[in-house]
Parts: sequence; C-alpha cells; structure tokens
Amino acid sequence: AVGTSWGKTLLWDVQAQKQVRNMNGHSGRISSMSWNRHILSSGGGDNLIVNHDVRIAEHKVATLSNHTQEVCGLSWSPDGMTLASGANDNVVSLWDATASSSSRP
Repeated sequence: AVGTSWGKTLLWDVQAQKQVRNMNGHSGRISSMSWNRHILSSGGGDNLIVNHDVRIAEHKVATLSNHTQEVCGLSWSPDGMTLASGANDNVVSLWDATASSSSRP
C-alpha cells in the first residue's frame, strides 16, 4: 500500500508489479497507514483517519475524527481490537475496532 500526496491510497501487487486498487478518502496527503487484516487505516494532513475494507467496492467503512492537526502515526494492537493514532496536535487517541464514521475515541 502507498499513500500519495494528493489523498489517494494505492494498493499494489508487487509480484505482478502493477497497481490493483486506487482508493479515495482524504483531501490532502496521506502520512500514515496501518493494516488490520483486511482493513487498511490511513491518516492524513486533513486530520482524518479513514478505514478502508480492501475486499469490497465501497471500501470506505469509517472516517474517524478527533485530531486538529495532521495524523502522523497509526498502529493497530496485536489483537486487532484497538487502533492508536497520533497527530501533530500532540494527542494520542485509542479507537475501538468497531468505531464507525463520526465516532469519537
């Protein structure tokens, strides 16, 4: 997976050396990503976290908002139940895996 400076999340098949998916979700650059099984979480300069389910066409399954500056770090817990996010606003948020759009940590 690659996050672009124009807000796209790209999935690549490295063996075939070709792009297999192009996902929208951010209005600015993507600065962090983290996998949790089939969910790819991306954080960006728009202060948002987007959870993409890469198995389905309507990939954007959640948009999480709590930060007031760029999301610069994401990490899923080993059990896949909690997403930690950090941003340039010096806030760390913990999100439940069942969080949906407009959820708060």
